Amino acid sequence: MIAMKRTKIGIIGCGAISGAYMSMCPKFDVLEIAACADLIMERAQARAAEFNIPRACSVAELLADPEIAIVVNLTIPKAHFEVAMAAVKAGKSVWNEKPLTVTREQGKQLLDAAQAASSSMTVGSANRSAAPLSCCATVMKAGIRIRNSTTRSVAARCSTWARITSPRW
Repeated sequence: MIAMKRTKIGIIGCGAISGAYMSMCPKFDVLEIAACADLIMERAQARAAEFNIPRACSVAELLADPEIAIVVNLTIPKAHFEVAMAAVKAGKSVWNEKPLTVTREQGKQLLDAAQAASSSMTVGSANRSAAPLSCCATVMKAGIRIRNSTTRSVAARCSTWARITSPRW
C-alpha cells in the first residue's frame, strides 16, 4: 500500500464545536492538524494541549503558514465571511462550519473569490464532518480542483458517502 502524504489543516475558532473536529480529524490518515487559532490565545493553547496539536497561534500566523492547505473555519457565523475570505486570499482551501456566510451577497462574493483563486470552498456541519472532510482532503490531495459550480455536488457525494460509511454520532 502506498502511503499518502498527509494534508495539513489549520483550525480557526477553538470554541465548543472545535472539539468534535479536533477529535475526529486524527482518525483519518490523510489529515494532520498542524495548528489552531482563536481570538482568545488561551483558548487556542488549551485546545492544542488537549488534542496534541503542535501549535497554537494567531489567525494571521496560521494563514501565513505555507504548509497548511485547508483552513477549517469554526468561528461564529458573523465572522465566517471575513475568516474564509482571508483564507482564500492566503491561497487556502476552506471548510466552513455552517452557514457559509450570513448574507447571500457575502456568499456570492466568497464563492467568486474562491473560484478566481482556484480554492475549494465547502460548507458542513460537525455532526457529519469527519468523513466529508476526509473525502474533500483526498479529492484535493489527488490534485482535483473543485470548481465552485460543482462544489455542492462534490460535497453532497462526500456527505452521502459519509452517511453510508460512518457510524451515527
